[in-house]
Amino acid sequence: MRPLVFGLCIAAALAAGASDARRASAAAAVAIASGENATRTTIPVTIDGLHATCVLDTGTSAIILSAALAESARLSSRAGSFEVAPDGHTYVDRATEIPRLGVAQYALEDVPALISPNVTGNEALCGYDFFAHFPTLIERDRRQVTLYPPSSRLARMHCLPVDLSPRVPLATIEINDTMLSHIVLDSGMAGGGALWEGVRTQLHQPLIANAEYETMPGAVREGFACGAVAAVRYAPGAPPSSMPICTETQRPDGYNGIIETNRPSVRAMAVDYPHRRICFDVAAESGVASRDAQSPVVRDAWTRFNDLRPPKS
Repeated sequence: MRPLVFGLCIAAALAAGASDARRASAAAAVAIASGENATRTTIPVTIDGLHATCVLDTGTSAIILSAALAESARLSSRAGSFEVAPDGHTYVDRATEIPRLGVAQYALEDVPALISPNVTGNEALCGYDFFAHFPTLIERDRRQVTLYPPSSRLARMHCLPVDLSPRVPLATIEINDTMLSHIVLDSGMAGGGALWEGVRTQLHQPLIANAEYETMPGAVREGFACGAVAAVRYAPGAPPSSMPICTETQRPDGYNGIIETNRPSVRAMAVDYPHRRICFDVAAESGVASRDAQSPVVRDAWTRFNDLRPPKS
C-alpha cells in the first residue's frame, strides 16, 4: 500500500524548480544497485547515518518514514496531519526533519519528512522531496537506478509532461484508445490501477470485466468494481501495455485515476521532475487484450486492492 499525501510546501517547490534543473544538468550520474518490494523499486539510503531501504514512490508527495526507522534514527516529531491511504483507512502522520539524507555519493540536509504508521519495518518511501532533487532513471530489468541520468539516455525514451503542483505527477494518458486527464503516474503501486466511474463512460473502448473475478461484498458496497483489463499507453509513441483496473464511485485519492508504472512491459522509467516530465522505455506486448472478455486477470497481482477480494482458500 502506498499513501498519497498532500499539502507540503507546494509554493516553495514550484519556486525552486529552475534551480533544481540547473543542479540536475551539472551533477554527475551515479548508478546504484536496486532491490524490489513486490513490483516496486527500492534503493539503499542513509537516514542521518542509519542504513535503510527506500521505495521509489512517485505516488507519494513527501519522504515518509516508518515509526521504527524514525525512532532508530532518533528523529523528533512535531504536529500531526491526516493521511488517507489507498485502502480507505485514515492514518495520523507526524512531521519531522531528516538532518542528513544520504544517497550514494550525494546527501541532502534538513529534509522535511513524515512519520507514518502505514509504513513498517526499516523502510521509507522516497516521494516528491526525493525526486525534486534527484532526477532518477529506474531500470527494473537491469536492477539498477541511476541518479542524474545522461540526457542522451532520456532522448531515446518516450517522455510525457506532468503537472507537479499537487506534488505527485499528474498526466494526460491514453487508456483504451481514449485520452484521460488528471491521472496519477504511480511507481509506488503494485497491482494495476484505478479509474473514477465518472470517466469510465468516456472510454472509446469499454472495460470488460472478467466474470471469474470476485470482489469482496464490503468493497462492492464502497463502490469498487475490479477484474477488468485496460490498454494503457504511458506516453505518445510508446506501445500499449495491459493493466488490471478497478473502478471506484469516488475519485481515487481525488483524481480521475491512478495507474501503476511498474508493469512488466516498462523496461525503464525516468523521473525528471526538474524538467517536469516522466519518460518511458516500453516493450511491445503480444496481444494487449483490453477488449477481450476472456482476458485473464491475475489475482495475485492485486496487492494494492488486497482488501477487495476474498482470501485464498
